[in-house]
Amino acid sequence: MSEHFRPFVGQHCETVTTGTLLAAEGIQLSEPMLFGLGEGLGFVMLNLRSLPLPFIGGRSRPFALTEALCRNLGLDCRARESSSKAAAWKTLESVLQAGSPVGLQLDCFHLPYFSQPIHFAGHFVAAYGVEHDEVLLVDTEPQGTLQRVPRAALEAARFEKGPMSARARSWTIDVGSRRPKLSSAIRQAIRANARAYLDPAFSGASFRGIEKLAASLPSWPRLAKRPAEDFTLASLLMERAGTGGALFRNFYRDFLDEAREHPGGGRAALDTGHGLFAEAATAWSRVARCVASAARGTEAVLAEAAELCRGIARLEVQAMKALARI
Repeated sequence: MSEHFRPFVGQHCETVTTGTLLAAEGIQLSEPMLFGLGEGLGFVMLNLRSLPLPFIGGRSRPFALTEALCRNLGLDCRARESSSKAAAWKTLESVLQAGSPVGLQLDCFHLPYFSQPIHFAGHFVAAYGVEHDEVLLVDTEPQGTLQRVPRAALEAARFEKGPMSARARSWTIDVGSRRPKLSSAIRQAIRANARAYLDPAFSGASFRGIEKLAASLPSWPRLAKRPAEDFTLASLLMERAGTGGALFRNFYRDFLDEAREHPGGGRAALDTGHGLFAEAATAWSRVARCVASAARGTEAVLAEAAELCRGIARLEVQAMKALARI
C-alpha cells in the first residue's frame, strides 16, 4: 500500500471499512456523515440461533449502507462474490497488489483478535496488505483499528454460512474524476431513509419492530438461558458493539446536526429531526441501561424499557415524517 495510506478510525465496522476505502480515494468524511449518507438508520428485531435473546439491530441490512452511500455520492462501488476460496483470494490479492484497499464482509467469530467472539456474518473490515501468510486489516477502534489475521482464519470468516452472510463479498470504490456534491447528496439520503423507515418491509422492522420489541421485553426473563450473561450481552449490543451508542441514534443525531451546516433547503425539518433524534438517542441509552439492570436481577425494569420503546417509536415516526418532506 501507498505510504500515504491512513486507516479510518471509528466505531462501526461498515462505516470504518467504507471510510477507509474513501480516504484512499481522497474523500474524508465524518463517521456520522458516512452513516447518514448511507441511509443507515433503521431497526430490526430477529431471532437468531446464535443468540439466546432476540437480535436487536438499529441500522439497514449489511452492505446496504455502502451501496446507498455510493449511489448518493455518485461513486462506482464494484462488489464481487465467489463460492471459490481460490478465486476470492485471487481477487483480493490482485487489488491489494494494485495499491488499493478492499472491503470485506465476513463472520467475526473467526477473527482471532475478538476477545468475546460470537457468530455474526454481517461484520466488515478493510484489507490493506499481505505480509507472509497474514492479511493486514482495518477494523473498528474498539477492536484495535489495525490488525493482522492468518489467511486461513480470514478465509474461514469469509466463507462462514448463516444469517446475514455473503459469498465472500469484497468491494472497491472508484471516485472517478468528479467530486461529489455533498449538499444534494445529504438531502437525497435523508428523504430516502425517512421514506423507507415509514414503510417497513415486515413486522419486525422500523417503528413496527420497536413496538414489537416493547411487547416482547417483559417476556425476556423466560427466554434467557443464563439471565446475567444474556441480558448483559443484549445491553452491550445496543449501546456499544459498534453502534456508536444508543443503537446508532447518536450517529444519526450527529449526522442531522452536521447536515445543517451544508447549504440547501429544509432547515426547519432538519432542526425538528435533530431534536427528536436527540430525544430518541437518550431514550435508547435508557433502554440499554434497563436491560443491563435486568442482568443484575431487577427484571421489573423491563416494563420501564417497554414503555420507553413505545415512546421511541412515536418520536422516530414524527422525526421521519418531517425529514421525508425535506
